[in-house]
Amino acid sequence: MLNYKIYMNKNKKNLKTYNKFYARAVYHGIAQLDDMAEKIQANCSVKKSDVLAVLTELAEVMTAELQDSKIVKIAGLGSFKLTLKCVGADSIKEFTPAKNIKKVNIRFSPEAHVDAGSKTRTKALVTGTQVKEYAEYNKIKGAPKTGDPNGGVVKP
Repeated sequence: MLNYKIYMNKNKKNLKTYNKFYARAVYHGIAQLDDMAEKIQANCSVKKSDVLAVLTELAEVMTAELQDSKIVKIAGLGSFKLTLKCVGADSIKEFTPAKNIKKVNIRFSPEAHVDAGSKTRTKALVTGTQVKEYAEYNKIKGAPKTGDPNGGVVKP
């Protein structure tokens, strides 16, 4: 269950969204590699040490492949690729990587499937996610009380 809290947008830069209420995800910790390896070991016949070795190597190989200008696609999960944040140059002669490329980022796109009949697109990792308002947040004085007419099920 994905928890959320409600906040009011106080950013005056966009008057269409200013003073409107939005949901923001609430996270409860970090799933570390070691913890996930323990769960994988419990669900299959591979030892935790083997799972850790493979996942550690996966991270190293992915890094090398991404830095070799490749998109890394993992079936059932999605694709990773490196992207660039740049500032423009007035001409091609004036463009230099040191001056115009400001940052390298990574972008993840979850695997998606399109149902041929309904043309509905479903994404790996998010399909079937249910949400609920964070209970501790409701205990804060003055926090809004909300109802959920959809029973917490969100379409991806």
